[in-house]
Amino acid sequence: MSKIIEDLKSGEVLIKFKSLRSGRIITEKCSLNSDLVPKQYSFKQNNESDSLLCYLTEKERWEDIQKDSIVEYKIISEEKL
Repeated sequence: MSKIIEDLKSGEVLIKFKSLRSGRIITEKCSLNSDLVPKQYSFKQNNESDSLLCYLTEKERWEDIQKDSIVEYKIISEEKL
């Protein structure tokens, strides 16, 4: 699951996960790319953590997603370095 953090840092990722509150499946565009998140935020993700903090690019807010609730994800855009 550490690969997802690398993918989030490189661009935008479509994540499908199960809501812990409602049990419904949610699909969101997420990122940790410095060009896509608010400039005032800087932090490091811990690969050992049970959750993943990522920025929902369409809703313009942060979301804490339990890693074991992720059904699937795919890269939808990457920044060209």
